[in-house]
Amino acid sequence: MSEKRFLNFIFIEGLLLMVLGLCVLILPKLTSVTFGVMLSAVFITYGLYKIITSFFNRAYVSNIIWCIFLGAYVLTIGILLLFVPKINLLWLIALTGVFFLLESISATAFMSKIRSMFNFVGCKGIAAFILFLVGLTIIVGLPVISFWVVAILSGIALLIKGMSKITLSLANRNNYNV
Repeated sequence: MSEKRFLNFIFIEGLLLMVLGLCVLILPKLTSVTFGVMLSAVFITYGLYKIITSFFNRAYVSNIIWCIFLGAYVLTIGILLLFVPKINLLWLIALTGVFFLLESISATAFMSKIRSMFNFVGCKGIAAFILFLVGLTIIVGLPVISFWVVAILSGIALLIKGMSKITLSLANRNNYNV
């Protein structure tokens, strides 16, 4: 795969993440069940996209199995949130926090892999740090945190991750005539 095609995938993923993050943030006063359904749709969509694009971007990801695992993990969280929204909310919130911690590790590994190929990679470092903070906040605040707070934090994290991917793609657009 060429750098041009890879940057297009990054740009599309950034747009997808921004739209999904905004979907979660648009109506913050909805009930927790509605947030559960909305967040599950976001996680299912992103999980499927991450699994599919892992195969296309295997030359640029540090470990394709790790990316597929993260995609399957977030897809599983989305399916659990959709079909069993209240069965064990504490576990689902914990799994969401763990996802953001794992995603921050993945973003850091991705940043170190593409550092020599692309400009403006630091935006991925900032996004990885924010994902780590969101995951840690969710896990540390687990006993007292409500589900809508998790949804708001997830929306913010997805929005920032999307913005970092768009920034990376646009900053390198001129180098590869995308």
